[in-house]
Amino acid sequence: MNNLGIKEWTRQNLSKTPPKGSLLKVGDWVEWENDYGVKWKHQVIGFNTDMWYNEKYKAFVHLNNEAYWFPHKEETLTKID
Repeated sequence: MNNLGIKEWTRQNLSKTPPKGSLLKVGDWVEWENDYGVKWKHQVIGFNTDMWYNEKYKAFVHLNNEAYWFPHKEETLTKID
């Protein structure tokens, strides 16, 4: 990972426009559960459908967390009202 800050990396690499059919938008709060059953709440910071990871794993939602560059599959996220 390069030394860009989260805001600059987001500006350079992510879109504010969700892919067609997505129910999420930038600023939404979501809950994500890891493989050990631990639940985390994070905010959506953008979308990227151009990265190799999306093509292979269909993951395109980026969250405001320690690994903001790592995309998540939308179906693994639960939108919080």
